[in-house]
Amino acid sequence: MKDVQRTDRAAVERAHAETYLLLTLASFAGSVIITRLFLELAGYPQLGNSVLHIAHALWGGLALLIAVILPLILANRWARNLSAVLSGVGAGLFVDEVGKFITQQNDYFFPPAAPVIYAFFLLMVLLLLVVRRTDNPEPRAEMYRALSNLGELLDNNLDTRELDTLMVRLEAAQQSDQPHVAGLAMTLRTYLQETDIPLLPAKPSLWKRWEAAVERWGRRFGHRPHRVAILVAMAVLGLGMVVAIVLPLLLIVAPDTAGYRLLTWLVTQNDVQTAGSRFWFYLRMAMEGIVGLIALASIVFLAKGKERQGIYAASLALLLSLTGVILLSFYLDQFSATVTALVQFGVLLLVQAYGRWYLEPEQTS
Repeated sequence: MKDVQRTDRAAVERAHAETYLLLTLASFAGSVIITRLFLELAGYPQLGNSVLHIAHALWGGLALLIAVILPLILANRWARNLSAVLSGVGAGLFVDEVGKFITQQNDYFFPPAAPVIYAFFLLMVLLLLVVRRTDNPEPRAEMYRALSNLGELLDNNLDTRELDTLMVRLEAAQQSDQPHVAGLAMTLRTYLQETDIPLLPAKPSLWKRWEAAVERWGRRFGHRPHRVAILVAMAVLGLGMVVAIVLPLLLIVAPDTAGYRLLTWLVTQNDVQTAGSRFWFYLRMAMEGIVGLIALASIVFLAKGKERQGIYAASLALLLSLTGVILLSFYLDQFSATVTALVQFGVLLLVQAYGRWYLEPEQTS
């Protein structure tokens, strides 16, 4: 046995990391929305008495504690799935009360609290996108993932598709320049090839089945109706340009008209009482104008048959709206922007599906 020359502590992305993050993201968003909806409908009840108040942040902390402890104690994959869900629920319940943590008055309704929560959600989405795009077939990383997948064999839960993935990873690990890693990968691969191991029939995950069902429905919906739906969505976004440009012009040119009164009503209807509220309102209007212009450009491109440019512009408009306009909307209108954000996320998925179903095949032909 030879001495180890150096210790390799480089980070390795865990197998199924994308799935775990997706579970965390979904449970985080769901916990915030359900909590706010329940509190609004129930009249903001309190659990406790005249002295004690058991805030839901405490339940979030408990869920986070369980989420941290589970994978430290249990090695099963289901424990990591449960940990992902509990971490999202716990983070959602905890961060929902961020207004109390950043104000001297423990103000749950502090205006910046909503954009803080939404920004936290966007950061998680960004992390998910980064993980999805990670492509690291480095032998050491593949060996880590292969060893992780062997847990399914120990649970008698390995199916034929997972076995194929496992064999590919072991084959990549065999290319390691470290003989002990390459040798272990070769031994495991030989064992799996020559041993009659229990295998389940390949069965797509619930997420894959849902994706397949959506694609079947979407393709039945048809190419042309799909395109029309995107055009309608971009037309609605384009209306933001009218609000952002025409109304301020009316304010300057004709301050005594209905446009002025409408703009004044819009400004005073939001529940923000801070000194800078009007600045943020005008900033949101400016961003809505930019988004509207890009949305109109998307309509022009799609109408001229330049679908790639049209889909790119539509995606850009939606991303700017979701990361900028909606963020400011949460500041101005608290959580009334939730529905708008959910709808725009849905439209973004619709746009991406169009590009994947009808434009990607042209690239590979």
